[in-house]
Amino acid sequence: MTTARRLDGYTLDDWESLEPVEGHRVELVDGRFVVNAAPSAKHQRVADRLCRLLDDAVAPEGMEALTATGVRVREGLAYISDVVVSTERVETTTVGVDTVALVAEVVSPSTKKTDRLEKPAAFASAGVPAYWRVELDEADGPTVYCYQLHDGVYSEVAVLNPGEAGQVAVTGAVSVTFDPKDLHQRRK
Repeated sequence: MTTARRLDGYTLDDWESLEPVEGHRVELVDGRFVVNAAPSAKHQRVADRLCRLLDDAVAPEGMEALTATGVRVREGLAYISDVVVSTERVETTTVGVDTVALVAEVVSPSTKKTDRLEKPAAFASAGVPAYWRVELDEADGPTVYCYQLHDGVYSEVAVLNPGEAGQVAVTGAVSVTFDPKDLHQRRK
């Protein structure tokens, strides 16, 4: 951990200098470190499979999708998002919000409020073109809520339900078609 002690809040530099802590994700929210437990196997399986699907789709455009990537939103605010589509190849542990085309968050019991309210508001305010929220509550598989940025706020453009393949835009030039059930069901 950093030895920085700030009464006025921690900075992006402080956050980026943290040593990784096994089994935890540390985010920077309003200048304070917020520690979240590592995701469950189901959560990570869904994030990993969604990331592979997105990465395959955006790679021909020179973009890439990554899991558990730190996103520098603004001073005093940085999240570790479940899936990030970057407009360029990433060689660092974090990316600037200006290079992010899409963020996807897989909702866990401990992150419901953040993933449903706080992160979409922050990413919309920062100009991220797309935000997807993946809800794991369905027995048949996850439901994926897809939003696009319009006039500074996210508007729902698609809801993909398990058992129903659907197509949704990733970026202006790239779309994917998939069944959310495939993100969690046992592979053959």
